Amino acid sequence: MDKIIIRGAREHNLKNIDIEIPRNKLTSLVGLSGSGKSTIAFDIIFSEGQRQFLESLTTYASRLLQRTEKPDIDEIKGLSSTIMIEQRQMRESQRSTVGTATELYTYLRLLFSRVGGKLSAGHFSFNNPLGACKKCSGIGTEVSIDPNSLIDFEKTLNEGAIRHTLYKPAGRYMNILKTTAKLDFDKPIKNFSKEQLNFLLYSPQIKLQNSSQGFVQSYSWEGIVNQLIKRSNDSRGISETKSKTDANFWITKPCSVCNGSRLNELALSIKVNGKNIGYYSNLPIINLIDEIENIEGPIAKPIILRMTELLRFLIDVGIGYVTLNRSLGTLSAGEAQRLKLARELGSYLIETVYILDEPTAGLHPRDTNNIIKILKRLRDSQNTVIVVEHDSDVMLNSDHIIELGPKAGKYGGDIVATGTPQELMKNSSSLTGKYLSGKIKSDIKGFDRKPKGFLKIENANLHNLKNVSVNIPTGVFTVVTGVSGSGKSTLINDVFVRMHNDKLVFIDQSQVGASPRGNIATYTGIFDIIRNLVAKESGANKSLFSSNSKGACPDCEGLGYNKVDMHFMASVKVICETCEGKKYTKEVLEHRHKGKNINEILNMTAEEAIKFFDDVELKRRLQILVDVGLDYLSIGQTLDTLSGGESQRLKLASKLHKKGEFYVLDEPTSGLHFADVNKLLTLLHKLVDSGNSVLVIEHNLDVIKSADWIIDMGPEGGDNGGEIIAEGTPAEISNIKKSYTGQYLRDYLK
Repeated sequence: MDKIIIRGAREHNLKNIDIEIPRNKLTSLVGLSGSGKSTIAFDIIFSEGQRQFLESLTTYASRLLQRTEKPDIDEIKGLSSTIMIEQRQMRESQRSTVGTATELYTYLRLLFSRVGGKLSAGHFSFNNPLGACKKCSGIGTEVSIDPNSLIDFEKTLNEGAIRHTLYKPAGRYMNILKTTAKLDFDKPIKNFSKEQLNFLLYSPQIKLQNSSQGFVQSYSWEGIVNQLIKRSNDSRGISETKSKTDANFWITKPCSVCNGSRLNELALSIKVNGKNIGYYSNLPIINLIDEIENIEGPIAKPIILRMTELLRFLIDVGIGYVTLNRSLGTLSAGEAQRLKLARELGSYLIETVYILDEPTAGLHPRDTNNIIKILKRLRDSQNTVIVVEHDSDVMLNSDHIIELGPKAGKYGGDIVATGTPQELMKNSSSLTGKYLSGKIKSDIKGFDRKPKGFLKIENANLHNLKNVSVNIPTGVFTVVTGVSGSGKSTLINDVFVRMHNDKLVFIDQSQVGASPRGNIATYTGIFDIIRNLVAKESGANKSLFSSNSKGACPDCEGLGYNKVDMHFMASVKVICETCEGKKYTKEVLEHRHKGKNINEILNMTAEEAIKFFDDVELKRRLQILVDVGLDYLSIGQTLDTLSGGESQRLKLASKLHKKGEFYVLDEPTSGLHFADVNKLLTLLHKLVDSGNSVLVIEHNLDVIKSADWIIDMGPEGGDNGGEIIAEGTPAEISNIKKSYTGQYLRDYLK
């Protein structure tokens, strides 16, 4: 069969559509955010491909593997094995590295045990007691605390001078500190003597007792810095809570004993070509390949051949700047996806369906061409490649495009246009085609605002930063640019945000929630207003209208569905027969506001809800959801179903009531169609005009050209990056020859 044929697709918002995707071609699924692209790619094609494969296995084998539910379609034909390469950060432990994930470190250990001699491969493993550094236990880093980020020296202890939440004035630790009678809680920290400051920060643990209550209570005090460093070394790992509190004050640096190699002295004593394994592991991949190609000998040859092949794949996908010792948890979602893509390039599979979620996310325009070459290489190896994409270059290089729409959510789910890029550009129904042909262009240009002031970064040396000092302007729209790995995220997310965390609103792309019980209405605070309105009109208690409380359906406990364990098959979600998926008891659903019950209200989109409600505050908050481009989502949609981009825009919506703030956003255009980008840009510029400051890390040229100020980093990624290449307006940056951003901006501004 030369096509994948789907008949009667009704999954999520799809309108009983028929879809045909050519096999052994590169197909782009395009359309507005929420139009149904991901539903076709992941919830139908990938899910059904996996399900059919697992059904071919014995029940004994398949029960050990994660099963997927059958999508809501009439039939699907022409499908073969599917592989999904998604955009998701790798949350593995600090012990999972680029080297372990690609098996390159396994080959390197084998090389050293066979060519270096004396020791087994286990002696070169940092996850093995035989090889791990005793100081850092194989992690390769140690943590210190910067007192300047931890303490506001102008304040007293009673005024909350300690910024960490554990050390609030009325908290347990501060009460313990009071019993020592060593410090004046009403004296500004800047007036403390050296001995007093040392006691506050670096005191060794001292045992204390208190018998004032008529019994003896024992407790201890330890200097704040010592205590926080001890918490960072907790063998149980970094909890989500700890990463949001303690991590703001950590300065992570290479282990002082192994210098980041993760290994002990014995392992590091073995040399190949005069260098130890730690040296090779900490080289950027693009340099590592040159080094290992100089290793000769009959034993080394087959190992080197396989290593160089894998290393070239990593360079091809645009992450040649990372090292084998880089922890997976430090990779961005885009970097993690490209790492997975590199692994697939080494598999040599044919007649496979590859599904990719925005493979160009996080890439500078300079690096996009490499990804396009790889997608074509996969296709030319007799595979079917399907990408969910918003990048115009990927679309223009596709064999086939399917556009979903016409809008998003319940107003999407239809096929708007199909064909080659050229056919889409001629199709008057295709919004995407109009942007590709240039009939519609982003009309948001720079406003030439002048900075009201500056927040400083001085002598930043974290990761690949080379003693960077820069003034970040306030009162304007600033964009930080540069190729992947140039140091943008390190400079802004790891240095700037931590240094000025009390002055900033930082909005990243992490999920807003994983529980099926949280929803958009609860997250934004509008649910309280809605419940009050329904309760007021009906005379009922407002607690009845929470699906997590008294009013919840007793059979599904307010979820609207029940999970049925199918033993060796996937668990199946079955709509609750008692409440028919409405989450509430019949009694609760009888209460109404303006003729609608609580379930019907939660099924409204933000756009519909604005027209329905009269409450001024509620309408204002709903309008913010519309402004950030989430007008198509039902206000009762659960948080666990949102994409990274949707999560980021929801966070933005929850913070927009503030004035005089400094907003920092990490690649806010991720997952957005050209038209959605325009809408987001309008909002961000409106924020600046309202007296706020906005800084974004971005690669999107529409965003970059509309900036008041650009900070461009580079010149390359990894060790060859970490410098400020240029600062200025878009017009000024476009004239700087050594700036890759400037080169692409020059053509874009014409």
